[in-house]
Amino acid sequence: MGVPDAVLEKVGSLPDVSAMSKDDLAALCKQLYDKSCVVFGEKFDSEYQVKKRDMEIANLEQETSESHGTFKIPALKKVNKFKKMEGDE
Repeated sequence: MGVPDAVLEKVGSLPDVSAMSKDDLAALCKQLYDKSCVVFGEKFDSEYQVKKRDMEIANLEQETSESHGTFKIPALKKVNKFKKMEGDE
């Protein structure tokens, strides 16, 4: 099971931790923590934008569905065809 390419692009390859001192490990942990905070922030922002757009789409769909039932057909008058033809002569 390997590391996906997208993760390697963001994080990079991990150094050999068995040869590191305690201070180097602490610095590496802090660096990885800072990178993860940035990534989670980007994820949160992306999810927020998606939810916001979904809500806007739902609101627009609701507005259009509400407007469909508001149109009323006006009452038409009955016109006598024979009166109109008599006027033409």
